[in-house]
Amino acid sequence: MKITIENLQLRYGNFTAIENLNLEIDEGESVVLLGKSGCGKTSTMRCIAGLEEPTAGRITIGDTVVFDAAKGINLPPNKRNVGMVFQSYAVWPHMTVFQNVAYSLKLQKLPAAEVKSRVAEVLELVGLSDFAQRGASLLSGGQMQRVALARSLVMRPSVLMLDEPLSNLDARLRDRLRVELREIQLSLGLTTVYVTHDQQEAFALADRIALMQGGRIVQIGGPTAIYNEPASASIAHFLGVSNIFDCTATVGADGYVTAVRTGGEVIRTEQRGLATADDFKACIRSEDLVLSNVSGGGTNEFSGRVAVTSFQGSSIRYAVTLDNGGELDVFAPTKGAERFAIGDRVFASVAPENVQVLPADVVRQARLQEVAA
Repeated sequence: MKITIENLQLRYGNFTAIENLNLEIDEGESVVLLGKSGCGKTSTMRCIAGLEEPTAGRITIGDTVVFDAAKGINLPPNKRNVGMVFQSYAVWPHMTVFQNVAYSLKLQKLPAAEVKSRVAEVLELVGLSDFAQRGASLLSGGQMQRVALARSLVMRPSVLMLDEPLSNLDARLRDRLRVELREIQLSLGLTTVYVTHDQQEAFALADRIALMQGGRIVQIGGPTAIYNEPASASIAHFLGVSNIFDCTATVGADGYVTAVRTGGEVIRTEQRGLATADDFKACIRSEDLVLSNVSGGGTNEFSGRVAVTSFQGSSIRYAVTLDNGGELDVFAPTKGAERFAIGDRVFASVAPENVQVLPADVVRQARLQEVAA
């Protein structure tokens, strides 16, 4: 079902957790709320589910208004047909897998045959058919998370909400379950709201990502657009851009942006135009820098010495202390690239098309504009 959130606010005394949030989630769409701890993403999900009462605004699921502050409407969670999967598995260890998944159906006093059929259906879906009679205390973390997911799916919710459900699992298992979760969401056509602080998880699971800062959605779009076109330097940093420099920025007669780093280097781009802001940063991804032991004499070149090397399997990470102050973070492929040692003098270059000059922080800029208005 479609979810519509209008002018949502959530305050605790003088603290604002959610500030005038608007969001539409289409039927069958997977939207990931992404951001740092405290940005308001879990609070937003809890408001949709009915676990938190907003201060103001309106929330509609399908054709049903589940919350409207102005009209005094606030449906309880059990009337919203929303399934929830949390970071904590909350699996009953004294029950079998079947009993855990069937528990909520038995509370509804459904016929035994229907309970058996529905549980078997979801256990097949999450890959636990062979574990139906196994005690939950004997399951691995990944299997417990599948039980928690099955327990929500067996209720046939209109909307599925997942709050960092994979954060307790090891890296390889997380990678595998991301794919499985996405397959389940697509096969069922479920409208899904997923909360995470892990950008890789967001990229893997989302049709759209709503990136949150300070209780607001500061950017929303498909994973590719969010990755390639962050709206601010703070967003770029959160998405893994390590090299962010203070700079002054200008638009030349040719329409292209040029930045001058505080250290003195002139950084040219293929970017056309600048957003309205009072503070700009030059942003360069670590993997877009090329290291050499000789100067190329071209544009966008930084000189310095290798301070740290870190072998990371398919890549080597270098920390380069720059001659003009500051540090560069550089990723180089393990194979086919020149190797450098600590203390080596190096020159790092980046193509103009791989430089972005962005406002420092869109939340700060928005608040400045609100004050000015």
